[in-house]
Amino acid sequence: RLRTVAWKPGRPSDDELARGFPFDVPTVRTLESIELAAPVTFFVGENGSGKSTLLEALAIAAGLPAVGSRDLADDETLAPQRQLASALRLGW
Repeated sequence: RLRTVAWKPGRPSDDELARGFPFDVPTVRTLESIELAAPVTFFVGENGSGKSTLLEALAIAAGLPAVGSRDLADDETLAPQRQLASALRLGW
C-alpha cells in the first residue's frame, strides 16, 4: 500500500511552485511530504484547496486505471495533474 508521498529529489523551487496550476494550489504549494500510516486516509479541505488535484496526480503516478472513456495518460484535461505526478515520489 502507499505509505508516503513526497517530492522527487530536487524539490521544485518556490518560483516553479508559483508558476500556475497545479503547483499554485494550496495543498501542492505547501506539500513537503505525506505519511499515510493507516490503510484508509481521508482528504478534507475547502473547495479549491487541491484535494482532487492531488488525488488525480497520485492516481496517475501510481499507474491506476481510469474509469470512463479516457485513459489517464491521454486525457488532455489531466495534463496539469500529469505534470504534478511526474514530480512526486511515492513510497510503497
